[in-house]
Amino acid sequence: MNRRSFITSLALAPLAAVVTRPLGFLDPSDRSIASAAEYSGSMWIYLWDLVDEGYEKVLRNLSENGLTSISLATAYHAGKFLAPHNPKRKVVFLEDGTVYFKPDPKMYGRLHPRTNSLVKAGHGLEKVKKAADKFGFKTRAWVVCCHNTPLGMKYPDIASEGAFGDRLYHNLCPSNDDVRRYIRSLVSDIASRGVDAIELEALQFQGYAHGYHHEREGIELNSAARFLLGLCFCPSCIKRAQSARLDLAPIRRFTMQTLEAWFADPAATAEQYPVFDKLPSAVFDPMLEWRKSVISSFVEEVAEGGRNSKLRQMMSVDPLARKLVGVDAAASAKLTGGILALGYVKDGLALREPLNALQVATGEAKITLGLQVGLPESGGKKEFLSKISTAKELGVNSFNFYNYGFIPSQNLNWIKEAFGN
Repeated sequence: MNRRSFITSLALAPLAAVVTRPLGFLDPSDRSIASAAEYSGSMWIYLWDLVDEGYEKVLRNLSENGLTSISLATAYHAGKFLAPHNPKRKVVFLEDGTVYFKPDPKMYGRLHPRTNSLVKAGHGLEKVKKAADKFGFKTRAWVVCCHNTPLGMKYPDIASEGAFGDRLYHNLCPSNDDVRRYIRSLVSDIASRGVDAIELEALQFQGYAHGYHHEREGIELNSAARFLLGLCFCPSCIKRAQSARLDLAPIRRFTMQTLEAWFADPAATAEQYPVFDKLPSAVFDPMLEWRKSVISSFVEEVAEGGRNSKLRQMMSVDPLARKLVGVDAAASAKLTGGILALGYVKDGLALREPLNALQVATGEAKITLGLQVGLPESGGKKEFLSKISTAKELGVNSFNFYNYGFIPSQNLNWIKEAFGN
């Protein structure tokens, strides 16, 4: 999520002197503080950036700015992206729900991945890995899991079902057995290509927003309303919940009644439930706890099929954001040995508390921190460097950066400066 209000007076020096550490938080001395040479950075990147700019040119550019890995979008969704330094085009329209390698059809069941046209033209994961190997780069596969509109529209029964029975086609339900088998097969197939790690995006329950082009609402929806609209009550969820002795029927009724009130009188209902936290915890906490068990068991299944590859579930540093989508950071870290935490906050000051709390929750597990480098999301160079500084102070030495194709070329220098190269 993008937050556009920034603290302009934040110093770039370490923040220990100006921030009081809450009781129970880790002291930086509890973790080894890496030297400059021990910091590693991976750049999230799309295949068309490598094709259009040239594999060697891109990799050399990244290497000169302190990067040591690339995280290639290997299974990805739709989008319309501005590409400021692309020499062949400035606007890119993505093929929706495709993979950027040639899948092995024998590995899949009912659901099969669609191959991107760039792969049919001779490009793809294998070629990227070969080029990266020559530069001494590691290749990670960036995989979007439960966000796939074409699959959801082709097989509506696998998509999330809202309280009123509407299918949210962009959201594949993680309770569905076919979805779980598909993601396990996809990860196993990718792992067989010899990548150094697999980064799992959207391995979680999805929400109402961020799913389709030209989304429109005639009434204002706050966080509580969007949460309610995104809840899934599909047969797979009902069955799994029943197995856990949870009845979703009363939760569904409350959700429908609250949303009907919202539609009838948005202002009054929004005043009653101005934020998610104002919704009755007695109604929703049992469901949220159960959803964590669904996702944790899903992570475990995917890890078992991952052919001993290093897996990293992507998740927000924000504990509330994780709670709403069923992500249990501690369980994920225990199952896979580490996590990829998205530090999409305004500056280092805002990052310190949630990142430190995440370290407490995950113990000795490896935390890689994902940061945005483009504008306005990064906040600017000062804010970006403050986040790196805070993370370093807390002992984080592994970073991912979003995203090569989006950012102005000069912003790569921020990474070089942050790593002291």
